[in-house]
Amino acid sequence: MKKQLVRFFAIGLALLMAGGWVQPVSGMDIAAQAAIVIDFDTGEILFERDAHTPRVPASMTKAMTAFVVYEEIEAGNLSLETLIPISANASRVSRDTGMQGAVFPLDAGTYHRVDTLLHLAMLPSSNGACVALAEFISGTEADFARRMNESAAAIGMWSDFTNAHGALPHYTNAYSVGRLVYEFIHRYPDILRITGAAYYVFEGQARNNTNQFLTIRPFEGADGFRTGTTREAGACLAATAYRNGRRIIVVVMNAPNNDRRYSDSATLLEFGFAEAARRDAARAAERTALRQAIEINVIINGQTVDFAPLHGDAFPRVVDGISMVPATATLEALDISGYYARGVITISVAGALYTVTPQEIEGEIFIPLRDVAELLGRTVEWNNETRTAIIG
Repeated sequence: MKKQLVRFFAIGLALLMAGGWVQPVSGMDIAAQAAIVIDFDTGEILFERDAHTPRVPASMTKAMTAFVVYEEIEAGNLSLETLIPISANASRVSRDTGMQGAVFPLDAGTYHRVDTLLHLAMLPSSNGACVALAEFISGTEADFARRMNESAAAIGMWSDFTNAHGALPHYTNAYSVGRLVYEFIHRYPDILRITGAAYYVFEGQARNNTNQFLTIRPFEGADGFRTGTTREAGACLAATAYRNGRRIIVVVMNAPNNDRRYSDSATLLEFGFAEAARRDAARAAERTALRQAIEINVIINGQTVDFAPLHGDAFPRVVDGISMVPATATLEALDISGYYARGVITISVAGALYTVTPQEIEGEIFIPLRDVAELLGRTVEWNNETRTAIIG
């Protein structure tokens, strides 16, 4: 009967569809064509702008390549120490000045650790490092791109990846990039060791992170994630920052220039921290008001039931005019057995089985007191002065 963890955006997407808490676009001076802000701790979408329109992600693609690499590590097919050969094709791509993005020469016939190639892909944005990893895992970059789309679909992304690096145009959207970053950090937090580094020393030379929140435009708490810039994509950034125990994720796509990419992202990150704190405070106030306003007493067989030792901090309360009581504690107090499965509680009374529809409140399973009393052939009386429900 424990509270089920809601993974990625279940709350936020529902609120978005219902017109709930998502911040209106008019409240933000954002130049990027698409954007999304995610509370990593709750999975809520705090802000979105045109987040589902297909757009070119440029080198944010490399985050998907790195995600597949970590899947392979998890599966035992690779380790961070595995040596990866640089093929003639990967070497060619690494030197190709006709491809957009960083020219970062890698010599054919050399070998580099997976950890090294991940750093080169995620910090200075090496296209050749991505191709080398793709070829080692899938044989060809084309086959690896298909694997990227499969892995993307498995975590709820929409994508049409055709290469491992993003220097050539293909498509995803801001929501999907945000989802990738969220899932990546949840499943493989080691990636922050890489994306949170300001530079990486390769062959004796420091190679800076293209994410300027880690270098020349420091943002408090920033520890990744990935930039992307091409003619087709505009200026893109997936960024995350961690402050005072809270992580916020931001994605902007097709900002008009580098300055707006970072000013938009900084604005959205600051908004995210403030909005997450506001919602935390609102939820805390709601819980306090709920506990103060509607806590009730329950008397069964002439005895006031002390719910605290029976069921932790859960307490009986009135919800929409119905007396709701913690299920386990109430069944124990009535000395009847029951179990929770498939969304209902089945109760055994005199050898017969009956079902009661429960409700989850603050992570605990509650049942209507009147429904249980009726199954037992008993009545419920309400004393308004003492706020007490009495099972006769």
